[in-house]
Amino acid sequence: MSYLKHRLLLIGASTGGPGLIEKIVTSIDHSFDGSIIIAQHMDRVSLASFAKRLDRINIHTKVYFCEKSVQKIDTNSIYLFNKSAILKQNGLLVLQALKNYKGIYHPNINELFFSAADLKDCDIRAYLLSGIGADGAKGLLAVKKAGFICVAQDEQTSIVYGMPKIAKELNATSKIFSIEEIIRDINVFLA
Repeated sequence: MSYLKHRLLLIGASTGGPGLIEKIVTSIDHSFDGSIIIAQHMDRVSLASFAKRLDRINIHTKVYFCEKSVQKIDTNSIYLFNKSAILKQNGLLVLQALKNYKGIYHPNINELFFSAADLKDCDIRAYLLSGIGADGAKGLLAVKKAGFICVAQDEQTSIVYGMPKIAKELNATSKIFSIEEIIRDINVFLA
């Protein structure tokens, strides 16, 4: 039996992401039956500080900075982490360093998205925001192939149109939205 029977919202971001994520989090002003898991390329110290800031600006939602695996993902909560996160069917969020990983992207967005594509009994929506490189694009495609809606940020509102551009080129997106449209879409999804 799965603990993940609620909505699961995934966000991957890199350069320009913190400001966009802050806009998203401040727009969520109500309890929601779901969990938000964010993979933001950033060092551990900066991520911990960023999570505290997000927790202060949205009093309706608990924001967790995870340095260890989480036994059960709570609803009405936001999770950030500084290692690669793997979602499991039983509601476990496993954090691990990728063996032999030589890339520059931490945490790895693709790993989060790939693991989500294998989940059952939950409604998933994945968003790939501004960032350099291609991290997240192949994982987004896996989530889309699993039958879930995948959104990439548009070029006009991206600080760096790298990751969303690669996702678009791979046909990994269901929709291409501005950040304002992404915020509206997230609030409809979580309502």
